[in-house]
Amino acid sequence: MSAREERYAVCPHDCYDTCGLKVTVEAGAVRAVRGAAEHPITRGFVCLKVSRYPERVTHRDRVLYPLRRVGPKGAGRFVRASWEEALAAIAARLREIVRTDGGEAILPYSFAGNMGVLAYGSLDQRFFHALGASRLDRTICTAAADAATRWVFGARLGPDPEVLPEARLILLWGANPAVTNVHAVPLLDEARARGAEIWTIDPLRTETARRYDRHLAPVPGTDAALALGLIRFLVETGRYDRDFVDRYTEGFEALWEQARPWTLERTAAVTGLAPEAIWDLAQRVARVRPLLVRAGYGVQRQDNGGAAFWALGALAVVAGALRDVGGGFLGSNRDAFPLNHAKLTAPDLLHRPVRRVNMIQLGEALSERAHPPVKALVVYNANPAATAPDQRAVLQGLAREDLFVVVHEQMLTDTTRWADWVLPAALAFETLDLHTSYFHRYLQLSRPVRPPEGEAVSNTEFFRRLARAMGLEDPRLYASDEDLIRDALDTDHPWLRGITLERLYAEPLQRVRLDPRTRPFVDTPIPTPSGRIRLQPPPWMRPPAASPPEDGRLWLISPAKRETIKSSFGNVESLRRHEPEPVLLMTAADAHGRGLAHGMRVRASNAEGSTVFRLVVSDVPRPGTAVSYAVHWNGDGDGTNVNQLTSQRVADAGGGATFYAARIDVQAEPEGAPVRAG
Repeated sequence: MSAREERYAVCPHDCYDTCGLKVTVEAGAVRAVRGAAEHPITRGFVCLKVSRYPERVTHRDRVLYPLRRVGPKGAGRFVRASWEEALAAIAARLREIVRTDGGEAILPYSFAGNMGVLAYGSLDQRFFHALGASRLDRTICTAAADAATRWVFGARLGPDPEVLPEARLILLWGANPAVTNVHAVPLLDEARARGAEIWTIDPLRTETARRYDRHLAPVPGTDAALALGLIRFLVETGRYDRDFVDRYTEGFEALWEQARPWTLERTAAVTGLAPEAIWDLAQRVARVRPLLVRAGYGVQRQDNGGAAFWALGALAVVAGALRDVGGGFLGSNRDAFPLNHAKLTAPDLLHRPVRRVNMIQLGEALSERAHPPVKALVVYNANPAATAPDQRAVLQGLAREDLFVVVHEQMLTDTTRWADWVLPAALAFETLDLHTSYFHRYLQLSRPVRPPEGEAVSNTEFFRRLARAMGLEDPRLYASDEDLIRDALDTDHPWLRGITLERLYAEPLQRVRLDPRTRPFVDTPIPTPSGRIRLQPPPWMRPPAASPPEDGRLWLISPAKRETIKSSFGNVESLRRHEPEPVLLMTAADAHGRGLAHGMRVRASNAEGSTVFRLVVSDVPRPGTAVSYAVHWNGDGDGTNVNQLTSQRVADAGGGATFYAARIDVQAEPEGAPVRAG
C-alpha cells in the first residue's frame, strides 16, 4: 500500500447522510477524505467533521494497546498490557460475576458511535445473549419518534429524498439540515429553485431557519399543539383530504376529538406564536401541493415527544400529503432496509427472559437501588460519561469500587477514565462492514482501506476474542464478518432482491429495490394490524399542556453542532478551536434580566446538577430559552458538561429521552472559581 490510491468507504457516524467516501491512502496512512461523487446523495462533498478524519486516525488520544487501570477510578491512569493478559483477567471477572450474581449483573452499554450493521449489533448481541446478560434498550436518540411512526404507519418509511425537489411546500419541523443533514441542503435548494416555499418550525433561529423562507419559533414542547391546531383548521374549514382519509385511514373521529379544542386563539396562546403566522401557515398547508412534512428528531426529545410525532404524521395524512410524489411525511427511512436482524443477532441464544435496562436511565441502573445490582459494565460505541443524561448519577455509578468497567474504544474519553480495562477499537476505515441509512435508500459496503492501527480490533473481533476467553462454545459466536453480512442479507424481501455480499464487493453502492417515485403507504402496504393508517391517539398519548410553565426558569435545548456528533470528534483540535469551551446562548433580554452580560462565566443548575458555561448573547434562542450545543467532553468545562442538567425522565413513547425538556436557573460564576466535578 505504498502507492497513493483512493478507496471507497462509508462514513459510520450517527448522521442521516451515511455518506459514501473516497479515502486517499498513501504508505498505509490516511491522507484525505472526500465525498464520493458517484453517490447520488453524497454528491462529492463531506461535512466539516469528516473532512478532518486524518487528524482522528493519528490522534494522540487513540488507544493502540490494551490498558489496565493502575490509579484510582476516574484518574485515567493506565499501564500497557497484552491482549492475552487483558482477556484472561476480564473473562475471569465476568465468569465470577455470572457464578455469584447471575448473567443479569452484566450490562452492555452501546449506541451509535459506529452505525455499521456489524459494529452496531451483531456478534455483540450474540455474545450477551449467550451470557444471559441484561438487555439494553437503545432509546437515547429516536425511540419516541420510532414508536409514534410505527403507531401511525406501521413502519419507519418516508418518501425517497431524491424526489424531495418535487415538493412545493416543505415544513422543516424541528429539523436543522444545514448542520445535521447537510446533503439534504442541495435537494432543498433545488426544490426552492423550482418554486417551493420552505418553512422552518423550530424554537431556535438555526442556520436552516436563516437560509430559508419563513421561520416560526414555538415554545419548546408545544409542537403537538401547533400540529393539532392546523388539523382543526383543515377539518373545520372542510379543506382536509376526505377521500384519502376514508380510503386509507382509521380513527379519524378520535383524532378530531383531540384537535377540536385547538382553536387558533388557544394554539397561539400555548405556542407563543402570532395568530396571523399560524393562519398563514394553515392556509398554505390547505392549498399547496406537493406538501412534505419533514420531521426532525428534535421534536421528540420532550416529555410529549411521541404525541408530537403522532400529530405531525396525522397532519400529513389529513392534508393528503401522501398522495403526491415529493410529498408525504419524512421522519425516517430506516425500514427501507429489511435485513435479517434475527439471524444476525441470534436471540435464541438467550435461554430465559432477562431484565431490560433503558439506556437513558444508566444512572439509576448503576445505583445501589438496582436489583440485581450491576456488577460489570461493558461499554463500546458509546461515551456515556459525557453523553448520558443525569450525568451526576452516571458518574457516581461509574465511581463504584465494586463496579467492573470494560471499555472498547478508539480514543481515551471521559468514560475510559473510569475503566478497569480499556481495549483498542479499530476505526471504521480499518474494518469491513455493511451500512444502511435512515435518510436515503442506499445500502453500502465499506471495506478496510488500511490495517488497524496498533493492536486495535473491530467490535466483532473483540467479542470473538472475549467469547473464546469465556469458553463459550456456540459456533455462531465465531462467525466471520463476511458470514455476518451474509446472515444480514439472508432475506427474500423484494426490496433487497439480488443484493448479495458478492454483488456489493463488485459494486459497493446499491439502491434498495424500491423505486424512488413509489409513494409510501399508498403504493406500498400499510403494515399496521388493520392495514390502515392509524389516526387515533396512541394509548400512551399525553395531550399537549394547556399552557407552558411559568416558573421563571429557562428552557434548555442542547442540539447538535457542525463540529461534533455528540461526543465524537470532541477531541479533534482543529474542530475544538471553533468552540474551545462550552457556551450558553441566551437572548439579550433574558441575560440582562438576570444581571448577566456577554462573555461572563455562568453556572446553570437544576435538580439534576450544575455546570459552567461562557455566556453568549445571541438571537438564536427564542425568549425564555437557552442553548448549549452538545456535547463537549467534561474536561472542557468544570469536569462536567451540559448533561449535568438533563434528566433520566422518559418521554411518553418508547422510553425515549427528554433532553430538550430541561429547565434551568443561570447565575454568574466568579472567574477562577474552584473547579467542581459532578
